[in-house]
Amino acid sequence: MKKNISFLLAGVLLVTTLLSGCGGSSSGEGDKVLNIYNWTEYIPQEVYDQFEEETGIRVVESTFSSNEEMLAKLEAGGTDQYDLVVASNYVIDVMKEKNMIQTIDKDKIENITNISPSSMGMDYDPDNEYSIPFMATLTVIAINQEKCDELGVTINSFNDLLNPALENNIVVVDDSRELAAVALKATGQDPNSTDEATIEGALDWLNQLKTNIKAYDSDSPKTLLASNEVAVGLVYNMDAGQAIKENDQIKVVYTTEACEKSIDNFVITANSKNKEYAEEFINFVHRADVYKMILDEFPGVCLNDAAKELMDSSYLDNEGSNVDTAELDRANLIADVGEAATYYDDIFTKMKT
Repeated sequence: MKKNISFLLAGVLLVTTLLSGCGGSSSGEGDKVLNIYNWTEYIPQEVYDQFEEETGIRVVESTFSSNEEMLAKLEAGGTDQYDLVVASNYVIDVMKEKNMIQTIDKDKIENITNISPSSMGMDYDPDNEYSIPFMATLTVIAINQEKCDELGVTINSFNDLLNPALENNIVVVDDSRELAAVALKATGQDPNSTDEATIEGALDWLNQLKTNIKAYDSDSPKTLLASNEVAVGLVYNMDAGQAIKENDQIKVVYTTEACEKSIDNFVITANSKNKEYAEEFINFVHRADVYKMILDEFPGVCLNDAAKELMDSSYLDNEGSNVDTAELDRANLIADVGEAATYYDDIFTKMKT
């Protein structure tokens, strides 16, 4: 989910140009532009195109690969760079505390009634004042059954990922919280621990896993899976679902330890110049037919009940996309760990160096 630096800089320059061209406002003079900061490969271009066709509002999208990268960009450059951001549940409190986001007028989001009630009113935003759920993600283990059989590998536990037979044969998400949580659970610890010693204790397990990692990839890990280049992926369920579509040897396996789960939300930046455009876009995305367009290309965990009724078997029967309800319920929701987030970043950095 990461674009190269030169491309990101070009994107920032383009956004700056566009904003100056329209006076940086939504006054109706010049171009009507909505600036979105989003995960890579999360909303297809056709959705942006249709939004512009229906509303006259052009979307300029910049992308990030982790919540940590997103927060750093907003802190460094200010929240007026973007109008709308897609942020995971565990950073919502941080964004509120740092005055990065503002309240949303839910009366403008008529399609909020399409959103699954189970994803509304969560602890991180009980009244959904600051966030509107978009889509959920489960970090799953996807295996290439044929390759695992050849290697004599069976995955029943996170600890099976340390099997020497998997040397240079795993692709993992490039995310500190996700990998640290796996290490903590594998060693019997709380995946949302805030204790420095406990978190640092996970580094030994991560270093053992490191030998088996071929790539850290949050952009397109499905490519390595689908092309038979790796035997195992610790990946977002959406990537597992896309790999399954391309390669019938790809399967999702659930271990004795529960998966990690996050809920991605739309938030409006504190200094958004086009709040009304942002609210209009949130409402547009949660229209059932539009949400279906997103799932057809990027099949994450559906949080729109009306859209799910429109989905066909290619989504509903795909174990990567339409994940097992029992596993969703069992999954650990990644929590805000406050200042302890630096401990997770530290062990991740040490693992990769």
